[in-house]
Amino acid sequence: MPSANATPILSIKNLKKAFSGKTVVDDVSFDVYPGEIITLVGENGAGKSTLKNMLCGLLEPTDGQILIDGREEKHIKGFQHGISAVHQELSLFKSLTVAENICITHLPGSAGNVDWKEAENIARQQLDYLGIEIDTKALVEDLGTGKQQVVEIAKALLHADRLLILDEPTTSLTAPEREKLFIIMERLKQRGVAIIFISHFMDEVYKMGDKYIVLRDGKQVGQGDLKDTPRNQLEEMMVGRAIAAGESQLDIGTPQEDEALRIEKLCSYDFDNISFSIKKGEILGIAGLVGAGRTELAEAIFGVRKSTGNIYINGKLVSPATVAKMKRHKVSFVTEDRRTNGIFGIRSVKENISAAGIDRFIERKIRGFGFHGESEQTQVVVRDMDISIPHIQAKVRNLSGGNQQKAIVGRWLATEPEICLFDEPTKGVDIGAKFDIHTMIAELARKGVAIIIASSDLPELLHIAHRIIVMRTGHMVGEFTRD
Repeated sequence: MPSANATPILSIKNLKKAFSGKTVVDDVSFDVYPGEIITLVGENGAGKSTLKNMLCGLLEPTDGQILIDGREEKHIKGFQHGISAVHQELSLFKSLTVAENICITHLPGSAGNVDWKEAENIARQQLDYLGIEIDTKALVEDLGTGKQQVVEIAKALLHADRLLILDEPTTSLTAPEREKLFIIMERLKQRGVAIIFISHFMDEVYKMGDKYIVLRDGKQVGQGDLKDTPRNQLEEMMVGRAIAAGESQLDIGTPQEDEALRIEKLCSYDFDNISFSIKKGEILGIAGLVGAGRTELAEAIFGVRKSTGNIYINGKLVSPATVAKMKRHKVSFVTEDRRTNGIFGIRSVKENISAAGIDRFIERKIRGFGFHGESEQTQVVVRDMDISIPHIQAKVRNLSGGNQQKAIVGRWLATEPEICLFDEPTKGVDIGAKFDIHTMIAELARKGVAIIIASSDLPELLHIAHRIIVMRTGHMVGEFTRD
């Protein structure tokens, strides 16, 4: 914690950012001192990413005051002021080595004669500073997600070692990788590096943070010491309403007697001999750590991944599965990696939502021509899913993670599915969006939709599933009921 006479590394007062006249961050003020961890929390779309981009120099504020070591600056110049960010989407060159990535912005030597040996020495020093052993000659594409995250941090700290901004750094990490990251954060804190930690995970916020800042609808609605703030109070500031104890109990209904889906001896490269059935109106959770085969199983059921074995829908054999065949049988699939496999980033919200069932959105007077009705039907989905967007023509890549996820879920629900496959449905979304998605899943189950949820978040499955099967290294190793 900072001493009483310490000077803040960074002070911002009444910071504001507007795009085309629309204010997205307004009246934000706080100080950052050496060796403290400030957690920045808020729902998806609250303005956290915009604020982060102003703090690391990617965006220039519309209004407000910025002080660096007590000196006023028009806007932040990242490396010059010792400030850098590790963004949620890592900016590494997968085909280059660890050393090349760490030194990429300032390669030693000259343009015509790079000193690669010195680059490896610099990379080795950075990794030693973080206390992590990684081969500097290894290609980044050969590293796991956790080590890639460490390389990104080492690169950021090479020329900006006073304030580090971490944006959702644990979203794609396993539990052991998260613990290693926390050790690095503590080590940096002890060496006087300040950290702004953006996270949706309240357990991590309270474990790592000293102070908190809450944004809601672009405005700062709270700040203070975490040790003095109960968790439910912080959550209420984030969502703007009291979270009643009853909200933790979802009405998921009672499964019907009729079978919706049955899997018999399904096998693929990543899993073997998987058999189970699910009834209409039942929520089945598939639990397991990273590498257990959860995602691969969901992909095989939907026809994305080749497999052997039998798949029955409403008692009818449908294997071998293909995506087109499963769609005809009213099966939907919400993928884990929404940015890579879920959204069409450069396309509009309207096009993303209508993509899975365009014929349900449009009325064509001439077969094969026209898109009449698409906008109106998209607006219905946006309203029902409570997606926060400026307009339906907005690029989906510009939405927050939670709103992207709602758009993908809305896309598939518009097809009126009878069986839904969800792979990590609340990954990287805030507490409000998570509650909305859980509520929607429970409502689907009450209507008789069979639902499979693959998740590494065991508390989530315990909260929402009627039954859970457990996978480990591609095999089913256990099954539990809600009772």
